[in-house]
Amino acid sequence: MTELLPSWARLLPKQFTASGFVLRDDRILLVNHRKHHVWIYPGGHVEPNETPDEACLREIFEETGVHCRIVSPRDETLGEPGVVEVLHIPWMVLCERIPTDTEPEHCHIDFAYVCEPLAGEGEHLTEDTRETEGIGWFTLEEMGSLNLFPDFRRQVQTAQSVAVCRKTSGLLPAQSAQ
Repeated sequence: MTELLPSWARLLPKQFTASGFVLRDDRILLVNHRKHHVWIYPGGHVEPNETPDEACLREIFEETGVHCRIVSPRDETLGEPGVVEVLHIPWMVLCERIPTDTEPEHCHIDFAYVCEPLAGEGEHLTEDTRETEGIGWFTLEEMGSLNLFPDFRRQVQTAQSVAVCRKTSGLLPAQSAQ
């Protein structure tokens, strides 16, 4: 059998999380994670009886005060009303090694979605100071001075490129200026 994960990931306990690349114009909404001391997209653990879609939107709101919608695709024609609900396709799914001083090392299986604020949302940010040490909208250039995970800048650049391509091709609705 082909191994799907590297040995470090196979050995660690897994926890499911959901996160959102919240994009508005040429900016992304970031939070400064209190535990890891890096700027990252809002997100967190999927709770019992919650879908990853629901967890993503809940976590964005809890950490930023911004109501969003997921713009990652979902083909509702594949479902059956009242029987099978089609969820959004994550933009990417990551297996992230989480080192910590307060609990055993583990992996987050992170469902990451591309999102945008609902109309009228995003101007006023509400920080959850239990989990974050800062919050804001940033351009790629402004992110240059932020402490980030090494892979995160590439992920943001790619997410923004994908969103621009989808908008120009008509696959995503154009965001209204806010």
